[in-house]
Amino acid sequence: MFMHGQPLILVVEPNLHELEILNSYLKKLQFSSMCAKQGVKALILAQTHKPDLIFLDMVLPDLSSIQVIYYLKRNPETNQIPIIGLTSGSSAEDFNPALQTGAVDCIAKPFNFHQIQFCLRRHLSLLHSFN
Repeated sequence: MFMHGQPLILVVEPNLHELEILNSYLKKLQFSSMCAKQGVKALILAQTHKPDLIFLDMVLPDLSSIQVIYYLKRNPETNQIPIIGLTSGSSAEDFNPALQTGAVDCIAKPFNFHQIQFCLRRHLSLLHSFN
């Protein structure tokens, strides 16, 4: 069972328009969500609320997303949370830094909602099967 009854998703996206698009889509799918526009706030929210999954933009204004992933994966309280990187590029070069640091998947922008839904189902069902 998920820690919060229904899955809680943390969306970390500095672009307000894209943040609202993704957050609205998650609400449409009936997920609970929290939002952050900066890496430091994302770290605080992740430690405090322990979301079931994190969507993390790969370009943040305060910390590098690699630093955020690195910190979350080395913290025993947050190291099991799946992180999905969000990037403007769609090549392996764009995805590799996040995947090599500990993200479980990456999604290219602009958002493909079928891909988002597929990632949510895959990673949340994996998480659910281990709990």
